[in-house]
Amino acid sequence: MYNPRLSIRYAQALFDLSAERGEVEAARKDMELLLAVCNENAGLRQMLSSPVINADKKISVMRALFSEKISKLSMAFVEIIIRKRRESLLFQIAGKFGELFLRYMNIKTARVISAVPLQADVRGELLTLLEKQTGSEIILEEEVNTGIIGGLIVKIENRLFDDSIRKKLQNLRKEFSVNVYTREI
Repeated sequence: MYNPRLSIRYAQALFDLSAERGEVEAARKDMELLLAVCNENAGLRQMLSSPVINADKKISVMRALFSEKISKLSMAFVEIIIRKRRESLLFQIAGKFGELFLRYMNIKTARVISAVPLQADVRGELLTLLEKQTGSEIILEEEVNTGIIGGLIVKIENRLFDDSIRKKLQNLRKEFSVNVYTREI
């Protein structure tokens, strides 16, 4: 069951508590580990979402897996989530926590699509420009798509900058499809 509202609420609760205790970085690492383990292990996700397995068994499994690897605060949070019967959301909560952490640290993710892999000097200039424009630290996610022919497409949050050759050709097609010629005879 995917419920974004609950995921955000629980992630926000953990974030607020960890910020209050000064353990935000530790909680982030714990949630990243939890997310990575859940991504790699479908059996764990299945066990967590199973209504047949009781909460005490799930808690004991999670303790066995994570008690030595994550902080006491994060382990207590996982146990609360399981006792509240929200363990199927644990994967989404961990993901939302990561988003909250990035916002807290003023880090934004920019997705860059180019026709060829970016060269180091271009990547550096682009990072500098984007950081200046947004006032935030930028993490670049690069994607190569030969379909754009050339240029770049940059997506940051809800903003899109499309300076690809494909887009320019589409714009030219639109311009040429409009017949501005009027016959005067």
